[in-house]
Amino acid sequence: MLVNLLIENFIDQYDGLVYRDPNIKLDSFNKISTDSRTINDGDLFIALDGENFSGDKFVEEALENGAEYFITHSQIGCSKEIVVDSTLKFIQEFAAYIIKNFKKLKVFGITGTNGKTSTKEILNCILSKRYKVLSNIGNLNNQIGVPLTIFRLEESHEILILEMGTNSEGEIFNLAQIARPSYATITNIGNGHTEKLINKESILEEKSNIYHFFDSDSVFCFNFDDDLIRPRFNHLNSKKISFGITNDAEVMARKISSDFSSFSMCYDKKQVQITLKAPGINNIYNSLCSASLAIEAGVDLETVAAGIESFEGIKNRFKIIELKNKNVIINDTYNANPDSMQKAIEMTSKIFQSKKKIAILGDMLELGKISEEEHIKIGNHLAINGFSELYSFGDKAENYAKKINKGVVYGKLKNHSEIKKYINLDSTTNTVILVKGSRGMRMEKIFDSLNN
Repeated sequence: MLVNLLIENFIDQYDGLVYRDPNIKLDSFNKISTDSRTINDGDLFIALDGENFSGDKFVEEALENGAEYFITHSQIGCSKEIVVDSTLKFIQEFAAYIIKNFKKLKVFGITGTNGKTSTKEILNCILSKRYKVLSNIGNLNNQIGVPLTIFRLEESHEILILEMGTNSEGEIFNLAQIARPSYATITNIGNGHTEKLINKESILEEKSNIYHFFDSDSVFCFNFDDDLIRPRFNHLNSKKISFGITNDAEVMARKISSDFSSFSMCYDKKQVQITLKAPGINNIYNSLCSASLAIEAGVDLETVAAGIESFEGIKNRFKIIELKNKNVIINDTYNANPDSMQKAIEMTSKIFQSKKKIAILGDMLELGKISEEEHIKIGNHLAINGFSELYSFGDKAENYAKKINKGVVYGKLKNHSEIKKYINLDSTTNTVILVKGSRGMRMEKIFDSLNN
């Protein structure tokens, strides 16, 4: 891997080096790991520190599990040791060094409030039909996850696709500085992580750092239906391509089916029909975004369509599960913010118009001062979209019911298993049940009791 080829040159010139055991053969390791529990023989262990943990405490465990050597920020006084002033800074600067020295690599950066992971995976499905591609595993999209992804690069890779997430000012700038994407997009701008990023405007400014290091040959992909993103189209000095449904964009979806499972994608007077394995208006937008980036990378429309149609969806992202008695459960427990919650409610209502509708919702976290207001809005949105029952879990989730229509039956859950007090699937018929909440609420545990 590239890490083995480049690590000696990097450490030789690294300003943050404090101490290096002269007996260490720097390139003689299998892979880099920051988790002592998953270390295998011959791995390099990097002891990262965080708010609630100290990686130094796990050096001994890593060595016992077969680590070839380790990097830490405080000298322990044993062999196999490299000491740097900051292990987080080390992995970020080493990752940036790898990107700088991998000249042929095309780097794609994806950020936005919603749809980052799905867009990344759809783009991966498309580009993998033509190129050797590497992308983040899951949503390892932060200040640690992006460098660790870069460490997995091999000389044979042609494409690197990086989802980039943030909840604080300056994080996207730092990730863009590391990865230097030459293709990038902001999927959309909505209310998410407003605890530290105060409003949509500040979220847009933070996300826009993804193109901070662009030049005139770089490519930015615009969501032309997003009122905040669209005005920037004419002011960016790079190549550009737009996508949308309602506004006149270069890549468009037309003839969308009522259940959001198929559409016609139009580009440059050409049209292809696409059927989604993971239906939803959100995945139509994600598909258009991925298609736009792939088109700019030189992929033909037929290959783009085939790649989109091969996308199976993301675990716990609006997964439709059909049950007996004409019942349906929608597992959308991956995460939640006001925009994704609203879209899930609307899609449930439109796809299953004839069914009784029940929502089981957990807290939407990290919303800061607007939390109560946004939870109240979602409660109202349930009533507008024909939901007749609501069950909430979490302290903030109580606000869903604060001003809800009196015609909506409401129950507060003390724990996940309490749902069986309210819903018995054996005696329920022709009903759709939407289950959603922020990742920290572990809403997937609801299914343990719903199935009993």
